[in-house]
Amino acid sequence: MAIISGVGKKFMEELALGIHILSEGDPTTDVIKIALYGPNAIISPTSDAYSTSGEVTGGGYSAGGDILGDDLVIVGASGSSRSDGTQFEHPYINPLNNVTITISGVACRGLMMYNSSQSNRNIFTLDFGSLITPSVGILLPWALADVNSLPDALIPLIGNTI
Repeated sequence: MAIISGVGKKFMEELALGIHILSEGDPTTDVIKIALYGPNAIISPTSDAYSTSGEVTGGGYSAGGDILGDDLVIVGASGSSRSDGTQFEHPYINPLNNVTITISGVACRGLMMYNSSQSNRNIFTLDFGSLITPSVGILLPWALADVNSLPDALIPLIGNTI
């Protein structure tokens, strides 16, 4: 398998160092992007940064990926300020809204979320589990309101991983 899912190996250290500006209750000031990759891509948690190698293009999608927007937040552990939803023992990262990536007729195998404001540093990679060829785009149902259990979380930071 050429694409391996997981949190970027250096991301947790970089988060603690303040390289990535993500915090609960405050929108990020960094530009976070999602890049799509084909079946021959080699990306994993050990990838330091975004790369065009193996990235798909066409069908309304351009190299470099889509900007996630300023709505990616870290949701804290049990007792965090997120009072309107389920609380978990471990913190995780999630967008405030579902994400739709425009692409049609192009085979994709996975994605990388990365911080383009900070030298394109890898935040996480995701293997879709199979090759998909969307006809109207890819919907990533990651909104905080839809997170009801830890496996629904986009990036668990401690404990179980997706």
